[in-house]
Amino acid sequence: MHRFVKVLALLFAFMVATPAFAMNVSPSGQGDALIYPLYVALDGGWATKFTVINTSENYSTVAKLVVRSWKNSQELLDFLLFLSPADVWTGTLRYDPARGAVVMESTDDSCLVDVGVFASAQNPMVKALVPTSDATDNGFLGYVYVINAATNPALASPGVPSKSSIFSWYYTLVLADGSVAQNNGPLPPAAYPRNVLAGYADVSWGGTADSFALKPVALNNYQNKVWIDAGQETWLGYTNQSSMGLLRLEDLLAKRTVRLPYYNNSEKGHTFHFFTFPTKVTGQKVKLGFWNYLSAGEVKPRACATADAKVFDLTEKFSVVSPSPVPQMCSEISWLETLPETIPFQEGWIRYSMRAETGVWPGPVPSGRALFPPVVPFVINVGPQGLFSLQTAVDPGPFNRFSFADFPVGVPAPVNPVYAPFNGIRTPWAADPSWAGWDSDPGLYTGFSITVE
Repeated sequence: MHRFVKVLALLFAFMVATPAFAMNVSPSGQGDALIYPLYVALDGGWATKFTVINTSENYSTVAKLVVRSWKNSQELLDFLLFLSPADVWTGTLRYDPARGAVVMESTDDSCLVDVGVFASAQNPMVKALVPTSDATDNGFLGYVYVINAATNPALASPGVPSKSSIFSWYYTLVLADGSVAQNNGPLPPAAYPRNVLAGYADVSWGGTADSFALKPVALNNYQNKVWIDAGQETWLGYTNQSSMGLLRLEDLLAKRTVRLPYYNNSEKGHTFHFFTFPTKVTGQKVKLGFWNYLSAGEVKPRACATADAKVFDLTEKFSVVSPSPVPQMCSEISWLETLPETIPFQEGWIRYSMRAETGVWPGPVPSGRALFPPVVPFVINVGPQGLFSLQTAVDPGPFNRFSFADFPVGVPAPVNPVYAPFNGIRTPWAADPSWAGWDSDPGLYTGFSITVE
């Protein structure tokens, strides 16, 4: 009996220490970070309404919303949301002809018009996106993500807490280092975000009164660990900002194969296949992670992912179209339209095989392995019967975790004590948190094994 109890204790310890609470894409659509892979805000009545939900009925939480452009991921707007228990925030990105710019509008009192002044129907938040630095980029298309910044550990007292009390709590929060509400200062663990966010985007076309809903990718245990403010850029997977880290995030988003349906006829219309790469941030910061492979020797280059396509119809016929209908995907959001000159069938599906880059595993005998691009694929169909969208079958790539050899000289590399001897002349710096335990977490490996020398 004593031995049995010891075994149970060991099993419990193992479950706590391994991926029972692993960082992952949430199958339920609820998490502490949301990636909305597209917004449309074009002249002619196209607009995108965003919904962010605090699904907790007990805790208030603060989240940060970031808008980035479609081509270069330039940050165009960011602001905080102050969500009471069971709260829902809504806001709309649309083109404003009077301003000649895209604006975010909201009458929801979970966002601010000015410091300490919350939006309302009488005093709405109307924020124009900043102009892009690249004239070929624009704010008409892009993507949005929401990061849960912190969750109040105190249960809500009877009644809904006021927005001003949530604002006051966040801006007077004492951090783990003793500072108060300081940007990038360490959050106290009690205030770490919870997996309470959910939402959707509703893209509408005013000219036809059509719309379609687009589900965000929800991340479980992204867990922001620092105090973040509006007006300061917050990158996805930023080092020391998230327990997930860039490398783990790219592991989760990596795709080996993507299978998307299409229509290509007058009755159903034509389909657009979209591919959003939310970690590319072309021209915005030094390339790290997967995109470093496609940008060796440069600091801020344009990195392009490519794929090979095999086109199927509904009768199991297929055609490898030549030339390939898949261009190099060089923007943060790339798309392919299924038109008669590129797709020979009226209806079917396309298998995209994402081309891998070769990584080098560290150790006394380095070995190559395939690394697949981190991408969010989805479908939008435009036709006589209206608009619809869906996200469909994908085959995740193998575990994409990177090594020191993946970082060129001059680009800071994460420090891992196991492989410190192979760090060469690279200068150690603050480690990406996602490296912690990467060589011993059994829940993360698929398709290969390693030996730690």
